[in-house]
Amino acid sequence: MMKKLAALVLSAALLVGSAAALTPEEAFPQVNTYPGYSDVKPTDWFAATAQACYEVGLMTGTDTGFAPNQVLSVGEVAAIAARMNAAITGEEIPMITPKPGETLPWYGSYVNYLENLGITVPTPTKQATRQEFVTLLCAVVPDEMLSPINTITTLPDSADADVLAFYNAGILTGVDKWGTFSADKTLTRAETAAMVARVARTSLRQTFTPADYTPFTAAGLKPSDVLFTNGTTAGAYLPYVQSLIDELEAACAAQGMEFNWFNTVDGVTFLNYVKNTALACFGVTAKDGTQLYKNFDVQVYYSRYLDQKG
Repeated sequence: MMKKLAALVLSAALLVGSAAALTPEEAFPQVNTYPGYSDVKPTDWFAATAQACYEVGLMTGTDTGFAPNQVLSVGEVAAIAARMNAAITGEEIPMITPKPGETLPWYGSYVNYLENLGITVPTPTKQATRQEFVTLLCAVVPDEMLSPINTITTLPDSADADVLAFYNAGILTGVDKWGTFSADKTLTRAETAAMVARVARTSLRQTFTPADYTPFTAAGLKPSDVLFTNGTTAGAYLPYVQSLIDELEAACAAQGMEFNWFNTVDGVTFLNYVKNTALACFGVTAKDGTQLYKNFDVQVYYSRYLDQKG
């Protein structure tokens, strides 16, 4: 991970004062009493993390409440990152005083604070991407606060060291069971609260093991790719196809014979058995297949699958 400029101040302070690094709980103590939000129910999946963010002063809502579905701007992410750095280092965030007749944006002091630390902030008014969120937070959170609880070495769509650090620390788990990061997607305030709270409270961090992504790399498809006109995706279809092949492989092994696509089961070749059973499972026929399905060759797929499994 790239050296975090903002963390240098913290490192120097620790060398002078104590050999022990600050824990997230020490860096982010409770400073506010949670009053509740009118738009956050106790049963909402993000309720506990919205509360934690308010209590430590990292996210304190909007004029209308918490606004869980509102998409976060870069300026809002910059404010969170600046508050984090101030809490970790003990540095105050200097508030810029506008000149007579001048109107400064609400995020100006936070952006200025980060840029003075050498941290590049994208256009504050635009919607923040998931990558920009991680990059800004990783610029201020020391490695010592990102102790790994997972052992994830690869992701379907990102090799970024900061992103992997957040996954392994249990702060990110991706947008699907394969751990897809979706770097260019935006994120809501509810999603942001979950990740910010996990930085501040290690008890909220998530253990996570991504599902096997090999079927998709072998097929040259993404889980979201639509294979049939009824909306069936590769994310549903490929794992099922692979499970059928695994069953046939196991049956062959139990009988001491090699797997061969032209072996038969109930008078049907393995090849046709896999194709027909998968189509029936999803209530479609080959005619319902999109061009992606028509381009899919199960024999070629499985050969590549075995090569990648090694």
